[in-house]
Amino acid sequence: MSRFEKRAVFVLVVIFTFFLVFSGCQSQNPRPAMATPTQVQADAYALIAQARAAYRAADFEKALELARKAATADPGNNTAWDLYRQASIAQAANTYLSTLPKHRYRLPVEVFLRDRVNHTKDWFVIDVREPDEYAQGHIEGAINIPLRELMKHLDELPSSKTAPILLYCHSQKRATHALVILHELGYIKAYNLEGGYAAYVNWLRHNPTPTPGPTPTPAPEEPDYGC
Repeated sequence: MSRFEKRAVFVLVVIFTFFLVFSGCQSQNPRPAMATPTQVQADAYALIAQARAAYRAADFEKALELARKAATADPGNNTAWDLYRQASIAQAANTYLSTLPKHRYRLPVEVFLRDRVNHTKDWFVIDVREPDEYAQGHIEGAINIPLRELMKHLDELPSSKTAPILLYCHSQKRATHALVILHELGYIKAYNLEGGYAAYVNWLRHNPTPTPGPTPTPAPEEPDYGC
């Protein structure tokens, strides 16, 4: 065998040996298998089942997190997204109700009038009635934002989420819906005028208008925010 042939054989042996070693390493350390669509869906539904259990146990924060993971794992899973929205609403509602003060954010007419006369609190007043109701009579200085249009006029609200806001309608029913919405948007010092505009007019009809004086204004009861 010539020197050239010997070298050729040697090269072939080296290549063949390398191939065998490399193949052995591949068989001992296989690449992780990609999750199949079926596995992804199964994982998502497992998370959904856990989220539902947490929801039934009123652990809405955990339910929200598990539902979010399920929706992230399988973005096309409508059940996961529906549960995520439901848990989100439940968590917000639970936060609102658990911090609800004794008087449920209702400000008596007398307290509001004393605040205004004594300048003890600068209430930003919103009339959520319809424009025709507002035109027939309203609290001086109140801006008119009908309830159904509230979300279209958020730019008219105070820039500070801690500004005192007073909402009113005719009897307090519509204003209550607006109150819940504003609290969920972060306006923690929004209140309803107790009894609405009807109570306001009735109070003025049977009582003298408050005058400035040293009598301190009773403050509405506020929730404990843990500050």
